[in-house]
Order: sequence, then C-alpha cells, then structure tokens
Amino acid sequence: MAQKTAVITGGNSGIGFVTARALARLGWRVIITGRDEGKLRAAANTIGSDGVSWRKGDFASLAQVRALARGLNEAPRIDVLLNNIGVSLSRQEKSENGNDMMLQVNHLAPFLLTHLLLDKLRASAPARIINVASRAHFWARDFGFEDFQFERAYSVRSAYARTKLYNILFTRELASRLAGTGVTANAAHPGMIRTRIGQDGDLTGVARIVWPVLQWWRGRPPEDGSRVTLHLVTAPELAGVSGKYFATDLCEAVPSAMARDDAAAKRLWEMSAKLAGL
Repeated sequence: MAQKTAVITGGNSGIGFVTARALARLGWRVIITGRDEGKLRAAANTIGSDGVSWRKGDFASLAQVRALARGLNEAPRIDVLLNNIGVSLSRQEKSENGNDMMLQVNHLAPFLLTHLLLDKLRASAPARIINVASRAHFWARDFGFEDFQFERAYSVRSAYARTKLYNILFTRELASRLAGTGVTANAAHPGMIRTRIGQDGDLTGVARIVWPVLQWWRGRPPEDGSRVTLHLVTAPELAGVSGKYFATDLCEAVPSAMARDDAAAKRLWEMSAKLAGL
C-alpha cells in the first residue's frame, strides 16, 4: 500500500504537533503547516522523522492559503486533512482581506483550504477530514449571520463560540456534499488543553490573567487532546462515519441544537464561499 499522508495545520505545537509525532511514529508521511517558518522547522526536527515535512501558510491571508494549497496538492496523495489551527483574541483585529481575524483564521481559512484540497482527497479515498471544534460552541447565542464580521458587537467569548459553532456546521454540510465519495468529515472537541492558544499577547485584561490559571488548573496536556484527533484519523471503525461530532471520551456526542441546523449549515457555506472567493 502507498504510504499514507496527513496534512496537519498548526502542526508545530500543541495538539497538532503531538498528533503529527504520533502519526510519524506509525509510519505516516506528515506535512505540518503554520505561519512561522522557524517554529515549523524546529518542530519537524524535534519529531526527527524523514517522513515529516512542513509548508508555511499564514491563515490571516487567503492568498497564502491558496499558495499553501497549491503546494500541498503537489503531494502524491492526501489521506487525512486535520484542520487544527485556531486563535482567541481579546481585541478585534482585521485580516489582510478585511475579515474579522477570528472569523478568518478559525473558519474561513480552513473552509478555503479544505475546498482547494478536495480533489486530492477524493483521488486518495478513502480519506478523512477532521475539524477541531470545541464544546465552547454551546456558548453561541445565535448564528450571527446578520453580523458576520462582529461589527455591531465583539467579545472574545462570543467570537470564539460562534467560530467553533461554524466549525461544526461546516463539517455537517461538508459531510453531506461528500456523501458517496469515500471522503468523510467529522468534528472534534479535544477538551481544555494546555496549548499556545490565547497566549503571545492575544488575550488582554482579565482574560490574560484568568486563562493561564484555568489552563493550569483544569487543562490537560496536548497528549490528551491528541487522543481524540488520533482516534478520528486512525480508528478503523470510523471508516464511513461522517458528519459527526466527537468528544473527549472518543465517542460520538450530541452538539448544540444550532450546530444541528441543516438550513444554517447551508447558509454558512454560501456566505463563506462568497467571502473566500469561491
């Protein structure tokens, strides 16, 4: 059999790094992506496998996402796409495309990257797409379609919750569109994990103090979070399972009522495709 290949966004640290390391040890070819060339190179060297390579791509730029996809499509095959990158920002920022930064990095960029890799994934079938979401999607009060860019109101909690809701709605619609192709799509809640999200000045004020304490008190190491992603990547019993949401016990879980709204999933797809230039 051809060597299996996994693409892991945000693979230089946290859950992405641990998942990449585990797959490399299983003999997979792994391509990690991120925005910092130095961190990507260091992560690949730390894993220390000839099967690990990296490609730079900043999700704050849709042009870079497109360039990243062009490079990834040069791979002989892609058996797994793990959309793992995410940010949490206290202050609202704009991407170079004029989108809210959390909306773009957490949802629009992985939406675009996935779309641009679909032909390769279909050609490599059976293949799997895993979107790292969060139980935080339960915090979302509404779909936010009338204020998609958070122009009327913004808070780190609402923006994070809504973009995580979008991850699950995207997964649901994607699974429907991929039915019968041999490519599955599922979402995962890895739990509260001690990662770099919310650090490096991303959180300010009270959140800057509270979040590290919460991570220390209730957070678990990245190895625990990677149990969920590795299960979705490798479990033979999940072959053919698609459009589902999995939690930390490695079992299928029931997401919020909003996350199960098919009409909202379709509307999100249409709005996202327009912003992503598809």
